[in-house]
Formats: sequence, structure tokens, C-alpha cells
Amino acid sequence: MGMKILEAFNKDIANMGDTVFGHWMPRMVVAGVDMNDVMRIRNQNPTWEQWPSLWQELGDKHQARGDAELAKGHTLTAGQAYRMSNLAYHYGHFMLFDRPKLKKELMLKSMAVLDKGLPYQRYPGKRIYLPCDQWQIPCLVFEHPQADHRMVLLTGGADANKEEMLSFADVFLDRGLSVLIMDGPGQGEAAYTAPYRKATHKRFVDTTVAYMQSLGYDRLAVGGISMGGHFCPRAASVNHAFKAAFGVGGPFDMRDLTTKMDTLFLGDFGHVMGTDDLDELIELVGKECSLADVIGDLTCPLMIIHGDKDRICDYEQSKEIVEKSSSSEPHLIIIENGNHVCNNYVYMYRPVIADWLVEKL
Repeated sequence: MGMKILEAFNKDIANMGDTVFGHWMPRMVVAGVDMNDVMRIRNQNPTWEQWPSLWQELGDKHQARGDAELAKGHTLTAGQAYRMSNLAYHYGHFMLFDRPKLKKELMLKSMAVLDKGLPYQRYPGKRIYLPCDQWQIPCLVFEHPQADHRMVLLTGGADANKEEMLSFADVFLDRGLSVLIMDGPGQGEAAYTAPYRKATHKRFVDTTVAYMQSLGYDRLAVGGISMGGHFCPRAASVNHAFKAAFGVGGPFDMRDLTTKMDTLFLGDFGHVMGTDDLDELIELVGKECSLADVIGDLTCPLMIIHGDKDRICDYEQSKEIVEKSSSSEPHLIIIENGNHVCNNYVYMYRPVIADWLVEKL
């Protein structure tokens, strides 16, 4: 990361752990980290220097537990332990923009341990890479045996990897829908080869849709959370194969990046956009991260959910997404006292979306 962005990021580095917990402790629990593990780390009041090592230590413990249980033939227990290990490594690196080498090392550890566990999930998954021009699109695929041609394309936030999204995928799988989780441009593995650009995102979406259709899925939906709640309305706007779309806590554009958002998001979006220069970042997000050019082309049923206490992205932006779309069936749900992505009221958004998608598909 170049000095301009790094200097802005470092302004709050002494309090970075508290900032991350303040924004995302509910997210960690919803994703599948045990609340007691979260509190054990938080109660140590870690410095930002200590942050990754504490999460890596937790990941190592869960991985060792998974290995021991797998050796006994306890595949269900092992599969869950590997998922918990994956998440520990993920939260060790997900905001580590000041140490890019360690960030990537922990990301690779999270991927490797999840691969151990994918065969032992209730709905076994697989990792695939879809050829797309000069890129490879990283995906996790979970097929339900009774999906009846229905599949959801799922995308996480700017700092999320597909490996973080399994608990959300379970909500759809439990209702009989297959799921493909994609690292889009600027996300997860893809960030290292394909920075986010609108045109790149369209190529990723079109390629992924073609793959899902090649498997026999023709009743498709697309959705995401946080920045994924921006990417997915764009996907439904530029590819009309989707019969429904949803987003939770996503922005219409990045107007709040240098005002409302904490400085850690400068590192986040510098990583997503592939720049180490603050001025270039502001120019890029203004040009590339707005739905204004396409949202009128979104015609499918649309559900947008936002919390009215979101400290990262104001819920007025969700209103703008819905009002400017051409959706045949627009739905806007504002959850009172909901935080970013409403993870403090997970039971008020995940089942609502999943049941609605079953009806639409």
C-alpha cells in the first residue's frame, strides 16, 4: 500500500482492533465464529500488531481439533471445526492492509483448511475456477439434490472472501436452492489479479451465469451483502438471466468513503480497486462504484434490506437503489436499530430473503 493510503489508514491504527470489533463483532458470530472465542480475543484488548497472531492461534487450534476428529472418523465434527478454523484465519487477515504479505498468507491458510472441510458439510461443496478472458473466477459451489434448476449467485462485501459466506449459503441450501459463491473483481483471491472495474464485473457475471446454465440451472437469483449489495443490483441490471435479486446494506455509490466511513475503509477499497494512491482511489470509486449508469435496467423482482443504524452505509442509499430501479416487484425493508448488514438482527433478514427467493424461483 502506498504512503498516501497507508498514512490515512495508520491514523487510527492504535485503536484498529476496537474499531473492527465495533463494526463487525455480530458479523463474526453470524458467520460462524463461536461468541466465546470472539470474547476471549476481545477481552485480551489486542493491539493491531497482535491482532493476526491471536486469530491465527485460534485457527490453528480449530484445525488441529478437526484433524484429530477426522482421524477418529468423526467427519461432521471435523467439518465444523475446519469451518471455524477457516473463519479465524479470515478475520485475522481481512483488514490487514498494512501487512499485505501476511494478509495473503492467512487468506491461503483459510482457503486450505476450508478445502479440508468442504466434503464433510451437510451439503458438500467444491472449489472451482472459471476461465474468463485473462482471469480465473474463484468460486465455491454447493449443489442441492432437489434444487430443481434453482441456483443463487452469492457475493460478499468488499473485505469478504467467499470462504466467509458459508453460513449464509446454508440458509438457501436448507430451502432446497443450490448456491454458487463468487469472489468478484477486487474480492478474495480475485483481488490479486482482477481489481474491481464495472466492465470486469460484467465479464465475471456473464461467465458465471453461463457456467450455472451449463449445469442445468435456469431459475437463477443473485444477491449479496455490504458491497455485495451494490455488486448484485449491478449484476441483475446488466444480465437479465436473473429472476430475482437482493442486497443487504449495500451502497448506491461511494459518496461516504472519505466522510462517514472510518479510515480503515481507505485500505479496504484501495485493495479492491488495486491502487495505493489516495487521489486515484477517490477518482476510481467515483467512476466505477455507482449504480447510476445501470440501475434503470434492473427489471426483475428486487428486495433491498438495510438497517437504520448502519454506521458504514446510510440506509437512504438503499432507498435510492429501489426507487431508481425498474423492478417489476420492488421491496425495501428498513430494520429498526439494524447495524451494517443487520447482523445484529440476522433472523430478520436472512429467512425473509431466503423464503422470498423460494417464492420467486
